[in-house]
Amino acid sequence: MSHVMISASDAQFRKHLKRADLYFAAGQQETALGSLMAAIEANPDHVETRLRVADIHIAAQRHNPAREQILRALSGHIESPRVAVALVRRLNVISESATIIEIAKQLPLPMWDSASSLAEMATQLTMVGAHELADEFAKGAVAREPTNPLSLSALAKMDVFYGRFGDAASHAEACLSKVPDDPGTHWLLSRLRLPQAGQRVERIQALIDRTTEQGALASLGYALHNELHDLGDHERAWGALELACAAKRAKLRYDPGENARLFDALQTWTGEEASIIDGHVDTELRPIFVVGMHRSGTTLTERILTGHSQVAAGGETYDITAALRRASGFHCLLETDARIVSERAGFDYRRIGREYLQSMRWRAAGKAFITDKLPSNFLNIGFILRALPEARVIRLRRDPIDVGLSNLRTLFSQACPYSYDQQEFIDYFRRFEGLMAHWHAVFPQRILDVDYHDLVSAPEAVSRRIADYCGLEFEPSMVQIEKRDDAVATASSVMMRDGIRKDRGRVWKVYERQLQPLIQALGQQPA
Repeated sequence: MSHVMISASDAQFRKHLKRADLYFAAGQQETALGSLMAAIEANPDHVETRLRVADIHIAAQRHNPAREQILRALSGHIESPRVAVALVRRLNVISESATIIEIAKQLPLPMWDSASSLAEMATQLTMVGAHELADEFAKGAVAREPTNPLSLSALAKMDVFYGRFGDAASHAEACLSKVPDDPGTHWLLSRLRLPQAGQRVERIQALIDRTTEQGALASLGYALHNELHDLGDHERAWGALELACAAKRAKLRYDPGENARLFDALQTWTGEEASIIDGHVDTELRPIFVVGMHRSGTTLTERILTGHSQVAAGGETYDITAALRRASGFHCLLETDARIVSERAGFDYRRIGREYLQSMRWRAAGKAFITDKLPSNFLNIGFILRALPEARVIRLRRDPIDVGLSNLRTLFSQACPYSYDQQEFIDYFRRFEGLMAHWHAVFPQRILDVDYHDLVSAPEAVSRRIADYCGLEFEPSMVQIEKRDDAVATASSVMMRDGIRKDRGRVWKVYERQLQPLIQALGQQPA
């Protein structure tokens, strides 16, 4: 009989893990933390244990200890692709995009064990904006296993981002042939404006009739709304939208009171603070932040900017948030938090600016300007302009009813939790307007307001104004967005392939009766 020798350190490691599991089962996470740290002492190279420790710190909103464990896990023993994917997910939580890309490049496609792992890596890569690499992984996943639903779904999403709409439809339908009730794939198909919508309406409605899970109902409800809206059946489309919004709102933990406290805290920024010169200046890379309410034209504005030969597309990043998390030690879930705002006096703004630009450098690919178009970075304008005195901030304005309806009609992931209820949107929009007025007062001449209607009506004239504000010479390619084939990974990914459209205003007229709370509150008079 053979005997497997277990070292004393390995025995201690297993004992501590077993004890940690017992504490977890009893709901005692902080006590379990002690056992996990003892397990790490016995086996410092065990990646999954470090990730479990990081998860506890993230849950307790302790950013820097979590980040330390995740980064130390990089030097551990990555024993399988499953562990590599788990590590990449945590790196995404702390916005370590360059490290994720490095892992993907060090572990090329043949080294991954399954199509599912490749598909998951494609998802993680596109979340950080590495779309070309994500596309390679998604295509590799389908090549590895052509009928794998995860692979087909991942590639269908990349098809949408790259404007390959026929391929997106084919891959989505192939996915549904294997998983007919997948809500996300039905929603993706509904965005493509395909013919024969009636058949898809019947299919989606049948699924809704037997679905009770709120997340699935949200995706299916939005899918049904999109198809019916394209058919011109606006009465039924609104009913589907109400179903979808209610289902999505039921899944969220959105507290309007907490949101109000954040806006109040942000309006304590003073002109005196804004005048302090202690940020980071980089002569090789200048950021351009494009902000505003979601669905106000930020994607179009970024597309125009990045049509310029000197401007790289940064996409929607949380890199400024990551720098604020490190500065405060507090892990906020979204863009910022009242606790971060309250501790801002002690921040090293030069370090915040330097770390931000360092994290963005790979996206710039040697160009002198980089966009960052996370719309809700309007919350962070104070931090941005203090830490990055050379930064440019472009704020989009659009008719509030158009913005409100477009928010209601968009299924977001975690962003915009206020967008599924008219009254909550009204409250948020009013606070947004008040905060933007405050930023203009505190940082005069530092923010350029751009009206969406003016942009689509006179794109060259407005683009010239944008270029001049950014210190750029206008280039005709800026307004020729329909000629580009790079990825667009936002809710506007389908429409951007049409070029600059002038027909997106007053879409709300077909829902005027249902939108009366929004119309009356925000002062829009029917024409």
